[in-house]
Parts: sequence; structure tokens; C-alpha cells
Amino acid sequence: MYVPRIYCNQLIKINTIIPLKKNTIHYCINVIRLQAGDLIHIFNNTNNIFISKILDINKNNIFIKIIKKKKENKESPTNIHLGQCYSKRMKFTIEKSVELGIKSITPIIINKPSIITKISKKICYWNKLIISACMQSQRNIIPKLNTPSTIYQWCNSIPQKSTKIIFNIDAKKNICDVSNKYNNIYILIGSEKGFNNNETKYTKEKKFLNVKLGPRILRTETASIVAIAALQVHLGDI
Repeated sequence: MYVPRIYCNQLIKINTIIPLKKNTIHYCINVIRLQAGDLIHIFNNTNNIFISKILDINKNNIFIKIIKKKKENKESPTNIHLGQCYSKRMKFTIEKSVELGIKSITPIIINKPSIITKISKKICYWNKLIISACMQSQRNIIPKLNTPSTIYQWCNSIPQKSTKIIFNIDAKKNICDVSNKYNNIYILIGSEKGFNNNETKYTKEKKFLNVKLGPRILRTETASIVAIAALQVHLGDI
């Protein structure tokens, strides 16, 4: 039986009555067409869902009663962190990587004011997209959207005890060669043009593993999804 899921960013207690946020009213009434008496599942960035009942619903307010708490952990045992060079198809990359169980996403930028300004205007939208993808895929933990960084900043922020991967069609290793030594895996996906010599040299200095995703050249949004899916099959929960 399908039960709608709504994200509620607050502490939730059993047998309490709470209002839903104003920004969910349109979705509840006009998209999934909820009515008084309907059951919904509330999630709040914990490994729990809260089975709730709609008491009153109108164009101004929605009040629900929290009936029961149920533990539901759908997070991958492997924490995959994506460093994705900005592309025009970031919406697709973010949405699908969340569905596949990504832990965090960092937009990687070329250090140009025009790109930084463009990305800053999309952060709010991307965060909403992440929540929407969690609702669809029934994830209860919201993946973190990190502050946009340069490749150098992102590489320097990676904890020491982590596996770091960069993808190269000429690499000798593939996903099956990636060790499960560390639970955190950081993958760096380049732009359509790939990485320049300085960037490639820097990732080598930072001891990134060179891994290939097959013999074909993939578009940037395809590469990120293929890499995450392959890692989930190899080390995760697919």
C-alpha cells in the first residue's frame, strides 16, 4: 500500500499534533491530493519514520497527529561522497545520486566569478531537489549538499582514512579492485573536457586511485551515476 512521505525538519514526538510547513501544502493538496483521515509517513533526517494521520487540511494549514514511530534504516553501509564538476545537467546528477544512496555532494567549480554566481543561485533549489529525491526513494537521512569548492579545496578537505577515486579511461584498475579498507569513498567526476594537467597531477599527489568505468567515454552526468551504482554493487547494498 502506497503511503505518501513528507519531510518535516523538526523534533517529533508520539501522540502530538503538529502543523506541516506552509511549503508542503500545495504538494499535499494539489499533487498527491490528501484528505482528512489519510495516513502519511513523516521523516525528519533520522533513521525513523513517523506514521501520522491528517486531522485537518485546507489551503492555509495542515494539522497531523503523530501516531507511531518506526525504525527504518535505508542508508548504504558504504559512505560515498561525490565531488561533481559543475555541469548544465546538475539536476539530473543530484537527483539520481540521491536515489542511489550518496552520502554527500560537493559541486566542484572552476574558479570563475560567473560560475560561482550561477551556482550560488541554485543551492536552495538543489536542496529542495535532494529532499524530493529522498521522498521518492524512501530515504530518511538527507544527503548533505556541501559548499561549492575548487578541486584543490575539495581534495584537501577529505579525511585521511578514506578511499579516493578519480576515473580515467586508460586506468588499469576497475571498480572491483577498490578495497573496502575504509568506509568513506570519495569520487571525483570531471567536466566534459576532463581535468587539466595540473589537476591530474594534484590528484596523483593526493594519492587518488585511477579507476576506469569501461572502454567507452561517458558524459559527466552518466559517469557519476555509473560510478555510484557500481560502487554500491561492489561495496554497498545493491
